[in-house]
Amino acid sequence: MKPAKSAYPAYLMLALGLLVLTWSTVLGSSLPAKLADLGGLHKTNKITATWLSNANQPEEGSFSLKDMRQLTQYNLRDYDLAYAMEALTSAAYQKKQSPARVLGVNDRYDQFHHINLRSGCFLTFEQENQQVAVIDEGLAQALFQNCNVVGRKIELYGREFKITGVAWTDHSLIGTLTDRGYGTVYIPVKILLELKADSRITSLEVETRDAGTTGLNAAVLETALASIGQDPANYKIIDYNVAGLLMEQENLLRNFVAGTVTMVMVFSLLSRKIRGIYHFCRLRLRDKYWSEMIKGDAARLVLSMAEVLALVAVLLLLWKLIRFTLYIPPENIPNELIDVSFWADLIKKGIQTRMQSAGYAAPPGEIQLNILNTIQNWNLFLNLFLGWPLFLLGLYQIKLLQEKLLKVEVFCSFFMLAALSLGTALLWIIKMPPVIETGEVLLVFSSVFLTVVTKINKGTGMSPTNRRAADGEFISEKSS
Repeated sequence: MKPAKSAYPAYLMLALGLLVLTWSTVLGSSLPAKLADLGGLHKTNKITATWLSNANQPEEGSFSLKDMRQLTQYNLRDYDLAYAMEALTSAAYQKKQSPARVLGVNDRYDQFHHINLRSGCFLTFEQENQQVAVIDEGLAQALFQNCNVVGRKIELYGREFKITGVAWTDHSLIGTLTDRGYGTVYIPVKILLELKADSRITSLEVETRDAGTTGLNAAVLETALASIGQDPANYKIIDYNVAGLLMEQENLLRNFVAGTVTMVMVFSLLSRKIRGIYHFCRLRLRDKYWSEMIKGDAARLVLSMAEVLALVAVLLLLWKLIRFTLYIPPENIPNELIDVSFWADLIKKGIQTRMQSAGYAAPPGEIQLNILNTIQNWNLFLNLFLGWPLFLLGLYQIKLLQEKLLKVEVFCSFFMLAALSLGTALLWIIKMPPVIETGEVLLVFSSVFLTVVTKINKGTGMSPTNRRAADGEFISEKSS
């Protein structure tokens, strides 16, 4: 099965294309699942409002504890919500010190974020006035050289905090990319506000009831912000239901491309089959009537028509499998297609938002979302503009070398299975959810094999008779 030496570059190019196509399929399915995991108990059923910070006027856009109590008791009393603020300081134990990110949070924070505790427990409502802390294992190792530290104390801002829990450090791909090089400490937000009197709560997270994309979640949050005298325009609002949908939509677009390739190949086979029936009937009708032809070749015609109907059914099933409704956020859709003022206002709003968010510090959840979106965008780009071109170019080179169809099919089968196994193993290594969508994998496999069959069968080394047979045409004998 070892290809000829001159065919190595073509097979290498084909293998690289197959590797990119398979890996992008495996990784693409894993990213939305990772986003849901990072959301804790509520997964992507949450909406966040983060203050677009202005260092000169911190009191005008951030929250106070009074604001949070008002939201909890009135406008958002039926919703689960979390709020937080962030600061940087040094954590100390005896003579050892380590830089740390301090997150002042309420007791619901761990329901909106994936905080996996290896020991102890997270902050509770009863501890909101106590000097207690949850630290991650990185900070525990830096200060204590071990993680069995529940009940011990660390020093923050000159005060001692009792450790009630130790959280695992996220060693996944996303955790590695968001790692700032120092540990994290969670303490009650009320205590951090006392220690840093000039600071304010900057982020709010609210559970959502509407998992759709109608904008009801944003409307609820904007109304709540207005009720405490805050302008929603001063906040970056992210509906994670929509964020998850847009991320999944890129997978649907990738599947659509693979399915379209498959449909083109099936349609090519269908057209050849119909062309074969036409040529057969034309040859038979030279010296026979329709009734004689149907009587003498009924079995052959019925079998061929069944093949045609089967191919049509495959086309319809493929279309049903890959079709999807493209979602575009309503704020990006004009009432009229040609509306210069709408597009001008949209651009102006984008510029103003970027200027307003200068110095904006994204909270941990948003940073993770941004990284996941970046990976997904690159994943789609490489699939469309690297994977398919490499595969088709390698297949074209193999066709010029007049390689046998069976040989190419065996190579593709072996390499795609190997790439699928390797991709799954890599997901385990980088600690990403190993989500394998069977339908997506089958789409890629079928598009690859149908392309191979269609392209290689058109090779120049085939005789006219064999080529007609491969195209599905009838080879009929002369009537006696």
